[in-house]
Amino acid sequence: MNFPPFQVDEPGRIVLFHNPIAGPLHRHDKIDRLKLRLRKKGYDVTSATTLAELETVIDSSVRLVISAGGDGTAAAAVARIGPDVPLAIFPTGTENVYGKYLGISNSTDAFIDFLSNAVVCQLDAATANGQLFLLMLGVGYDAEVVHQVASQRKGHLTQSAYFGPILQTSWRYPFPDLQLELENESGEIEHHTGKWVFVVNVPRYAWGMSFAPQAIPWDGLLDVCILQQGGLGRGIGYLYSLLRGGWNARRDITYRRCRRVQIASDAQDVRFQTDGDPGGALPVEIVVDPARFRCLVPREFAENLRQIASSATVL
Repeated sequence: MNFPPFQVDEPGRIVLFHNPIAGPLHRHDKIDRLKLRLRKKGYDVTSATTLAELETVIDSSVRLVISAGGDGTAAAAVARIGPDVPLAIFPTGTENVYGKYLGISNSTDAFIDFLSNAVVCQLDAATANGQLFLLMLGVGYDAEVVHQVASQRKGHLTQSAYFGPILQTSWRYPFPDLQLELENESGEIEHHTGKWVFVVNVPRYAWGMSFAPQAIPWDGLLDVCILQQGGLGRGIGYLYSLLRGGWNARRDITYRRCRRVQIASDAQDVRFQTDGDPGGALPVEIVVDPARFRCLVPREFAENLRQIASSATVL
């Protein structure tokens, strides 16, 4: 695998795209410091705080977009900058799953050093009913929690905002039947059922959990994790297995790899979420978007990718 270095001294503008309400309030200061540090180093920096502004400032002079915010901010940026302009993630959101996966610090000084030594990696994305996402899609209990948090949100979001919706949903969520039709990696059509589904591109979820640790975000495929049992007790059991390392040993979990998957339910208003943001109600069609964007990653991360790719080739 080829990982060209990011040429920091090339001419061109840097667009700093940031979400004013992503993460705790104090993180807005980090963005101001980052902007100041970039300009002191001689970079031509343009700010954008809305999607309309981002679309307006993107042109052939832009050599890098920095997404400062959470995972939803990064996905929104990728959807609008196209596959040729590199993206750097400055993780200042609530959970910052993608930033943690890549190993990028939310320290301003550390991020400036990262830009000087980063390499470019071509990574996959996916779409849900045409809406781009980067990490994963969830259908079921977790999606209902995400929708409740979003409906109650009034500004900056912290992890404590999830506690109430988690408790409420745990007691009353009905775990309706879900029907899946997927196109596997061989092009064959398969049908499955379950109570809770995760469609994974990046093998990391909130709070450090991983529903599909084998997922590879550069292989042109999505990993589907289907939980076959519903109910509060079963949900607690799944969580216990996930935290204690017994996840892959369970016989009531189905794993498949696919290029496309459709998920539907006979029940009404079954929700899905993408990258921790509300996605809507079923049905949903998820399609992988291979090599969708160029992402700046630490050299150590790229070396790990190279080793994984070499091992996969040998196997």
